[in-house]
Amino acid sequence: MAATFSWIEYNATAGDTSVPTNLNLGSTNAADLAPSTYPITAGTYSYSKWVTGLWGGTFTRIENLKFWCSASGSGLVSGEILRFSGTESSYGGTDSFVAPTTNADAQAANTLVYSEPSGANTGIGGSLTGSLESAGDSDFIVLQASIGSGASAGATQTKTFTLQYDEV
Repeated sequence: MAATFSWIEYNATAGDTSVPTNLNLGSTNAADLAPSTYPITAGTYSYSKWVTGLWGGTFTRIENLKFWCSASGSGLVSGEILRFSGTESSYGGTDSFVAPTTNADAQAANTLVYSEPSGANTGIGGSLTGSLESAGDSDFIVLQASIGSGASAGATQTKTFTLQYDEV
């Protein structure tokens, strides 16, 4: 047997969860939002998006979580910065939920990486070396877009996020 995987998105409270079909960022706190309906105004932030990876099924161990933007269409638009909670060093863990915000989210303090990290940058149980030996979830991955005041109006490019892990 193999592990099964799904995303879990947390919205207004830690109990307000869903299994999203996309991780779109916008000016509302909702799963599966349409960015054209909830655009991010230049000079502001999107709502932060709090997600975890959830594993079920039968497996021995899940470990070595790496999260990155594996494709960004034709790149970022001028003034667009994507931030997230992951880091390969000085990891403090992001395992306590805080309601998403449209202010700069302190949990999304690092610039999102655009190539596979050399090591784990997302933890399990507050540690980059954490692992699961039965059904469970990762620490929170917190995403947020910052759109500079000089950004031109219109849609940004579609991005693909990857959460890679080792299943042993």
